[in-house]
This record gives sequence, structure tokens and C-alpha cells, in this order.
Amino acid sequence: MTTSKTTGATAPELAYEWLKNTIVTLPRDEEMFLSEAQVAASSGISRTPVREALLRLEAEGFIRRVPHKGAFIPALSDSDVEAIMQARRVVEEWSVTEVAPQPGLVPDRLRVLLDLQENDTDPVDFIAHDLEFHTAIIRAAGNPLMNNFYSSLRDRQMRMGIRIVMADETRKKQVLVEHRAIADAIAAGDPHAAVQAVREHLDTTLQSMKRPNI
Repeated sequence: MTTSKTTGATAPELAYEWLKNTIVTLPRDEEMFLSEAQVAASSGISRTPVREALLRLEAEGFIRRVPHKGAFIPALSDSDVEAIMQARRVVEEWSVTEVAPQPGLVPDRLRVLLDLQENDTDPVDFIAHDLEFHTAIIRAAGNPLMNNFYSSLRDRQMRMGIRIVMADETRKKQVLVEHRAIADAIAAGDPHAAVQAVREHLDTTLQSMKRPNI
């Protein structure tokens, strides 16, 4: 997995990337406590930039910081996962019904993201492009409140999604098929087919998250 993609990254940025990669690859049903000293020793980065990275991750909702000690990474329960997926269904089904009648350039953008996903070898990149695929549709629907709400789910979705594609290579291929179905329905201007494709995608995603050790 990629640890840093930024040439000349600062120490806080390197600490942030190291911590985020640790968090998003933690099985969703596990919790972890990371002390500042432990992170500094494991990452080779001094404690001050580690502390800055922890503050940033706390603001983004990844961790609960314990002042002068470190960070607690809570588990995501089955009920957490189901609540997130229910929220996604409301936002995404509404969004495709708004976009499909007049899709404009949205299908072209979705196909670009599909091409990127197909060539992704890093699970972090794959899920980042996955989230951008869905965000492109939601953004095009034109409701900033919906878009902001969906963005607030991003961190938890990253953690859930990365574990799936790391544990099951076939799921990665299935996601691409499901995403193509959504893109094709939008390109055809068919809201009903788009809603059905979104629903099937989210249903299979939820089922994959219920597998042991995911």
C-alpha cells in the first residue's frame, strides 16, 4: 500500500498518511489505541508532527484524540454499517433520479473514473475513485446539502471499502460491473434503471461487508 505520494511532503503530511493508512486498513470491527510515542517510533517521524496529524485526523472524524496520550480508533459495528448504507441509499437513489433525465457530461466523467478504477492496484486508490464516482453523481444532482452530507460519510466508507477489496479480489471486479450498470443507465437517460442499478450495488456492498473478517 502506498505510504506517501507527495514528493517533498512535510513531516506532518507524512505522519498523516502513515496514520491514515493504518486506520483505513484496520478491520472495521476492531478498535485500536495509538500513542504518540508509538506512532513516532513506528513511522520514524517526531512527536510534534505526529501530534499535528492526530489533530487533523480527529477533525476529519477518523479518531478520538486523547490529549497528551494518543488516539483511539473506534470499531464500526454492524449497526453503524447498516446506518451508513441506509443513508447512502437515500442520497444516491434521489441523486440518480435527478441526473438521469438530463445527464449532460456526467456519463463521460463516470467512465473516466471507471477506467482509473480498473487500473488501480492500490486499495486506497480504488476506494478513493469509487467514492469520487458516487460523489460525481451526487454533485451533479445540484443539492449542496446532500453533497455535504455524503462527504461526511467519506472516512467511514473508506475504512469499510478498503477492507473489502483487500480481502476479496472478486469484489473489486464486481464493483466495476455494478458501476458500469449505473453509468450506462444514466447515459441512457433512464431514472428507473439507474435507481435499480444503485440499489443492487448498495445491496451487494452491504452483503460483502457482513462477511467474516471484513
